[in-house]
Amino acid sequence: MKPGKQRILAVAARTERIGCVVIENGELSYWIGSAEMAKDADQATKQLRVWVREFQPDVFVSENPDAPGKKSGVQLAILKAFCAIGEDEPIINLVVRRERPCRNVYEEARQLAEAFPELLGIVPQKPPIWKKEPYNLVFFEALALVRDAGLLQPSEGR
Repeated sequence: MKPGKQRILAVAARTERIGCVVIENGELSYWIGSAEMAKDADQATKQLRVWVREFQPDVFVSENPDAPGKKSGVQLAILKAFCAIGEDEPIINLVVRRERPCRNVYEEARQLAEAFPELLGIVPQKPPIWKKEPYNLVFFEALALVRDAGLLQPSEGR
């Protein structure tokens, strides 16, 4: 399989939100998220099926729920549901371990936005400890999963 020559749908789950990014021919073409559908695995499953029907990906990328990490509770149930959907669909299903190449998710988001300038306007800033994490982090996590799967094409800006 050659990176960048297919439509990739990558999904991520974070605290109180799920999100996806779509990469077509190596270019980021769409990103969308939902807080409402992230309340439990059943709702997340329904939303993911909508995204799969809408975007008709050739490749589906999600995070491995069995890999050690910081996910717990509802997030783990959602990741397991994502894996099950990937196995059900007639698409290439990649379940990857989430790598952490940066000091934190905010630094990682800035680096990914440098590679995908269309995301520069939504790079989140780290909030004070008493506030919730920014909603937009889920998009960068989904994009990071595509990177971790080895499907991002090197280009001049990347």
